[in-house]
Amino acid sequence: MRTLMLAVVLSLSLLSQPSFAQQSSSAKALVERGLNAYLKDGANAAVQGWIKGSGLEGNTGALTQANTLRQVEDFYGKLESFDIVRENTLSPRSHIVFIVLNYTKGVLFGRFQAYQTKSGEWVMTDFKFNTDAAMVLPPEIVYGSQMK
Repeated sequence: MRTLMLAVVLSLSLLSQPSFAQQSSSAKALVERGLNAYLKDGANAAVQGWIKGSGLEGNTGALTQANTLRQVEDFYGKLESFDIVRENTLSPRSHIVFIVLNYTKGVLFGRFQAYQTKSGEWVMTDFKFNTDAAMVLPPEIVYGSQMK
C-alpha cells in the first residue's frame, strides 16, 4: 500500500512540472496555446507564447505582430474565436498551420511555420497575418481545387 501511494505521488509531481506542461506536443498545439492566450489575455500574451524558446524570442519584428493584431481589433472589434484550417507537414520536423481569427466585425487569416527541435519541443520560426486570405493561405484553401 505504501509503495502504491509513493508511486501515485511521484506520478502526480511529474505531471505538475512546468516544463512538462509548457512543452507543445505538436505544431498545432503550439498555435492553439497562443490563440487561447490571445482570447484570454490579449495579443501580447499570444505573441510571447508563440515565440518563447524560438529564434524569434526577443526579436522586435516578431513582437510587432502584437501591434498588428491590436490594429485589426481597432477595425474588427474583439477576437471572438478561431479556427485551425489545416496543418501541413513539410518534413517530420517542419510544419505549417493555417488559421482563421473571427472578430466581431471581420476575419483575419494567419500562417504559422513551426519547427521541432532535437529535444522534441515545437518552436515558431515565422508567422504572418493578413485580412486578405490569398496573402497567407494556399490557393487551394482560398479558391478550392480546380475542376478537371
